[in-house]
Amino acid sequence: MFLLLTFGGAHTANLPSATATTQSGEKLIDTSSILFKSVSSGIGVIINVWIFFRVSGAIFNPAVSLALVIVGAITPLRGFLTFVAQLLGGICAAAIIAGLMPGPLDCATRLGGGVNIAQGKTTVKPKLIE
Repeated sequence: MFLLLTFGGAHTANLPSATATTQSGEKLIDTSSILFKSVSSGIGVIINVWIFFRVSGAIFNPAVSLALVIVGAITPLRGFLTFVAQLLGGICAAAIIAGLMPGPLDCATRLGGGVNIAQGKTTVKPKLIE
């Protein structure tokens, strides 16, 4: 449910009718769409924590589930079942939004205006010693 609300908000904010573009077709940075995306994610977290905190302890991230299994906070069986449920929930949320919304699913992150790929790249490749 968290990803359903988050994907829905991000996809709605990225619809062509909701985004401003330049004459060359580049998307402009629109602070209202950024606010819409963040509010939809925040409301998604609030709703799901309120509903599911007694069931899963409000764990919505498979990496957190794995970490809790490693430190022994939850049993391996419960961690595995939670992990699988979280992955299937994310896949189903993406499928539902892709089916309900017009156009292809557009929830990906991208670089802002005026930032090229070299400036936005954060990983550093190690140099080979010859």
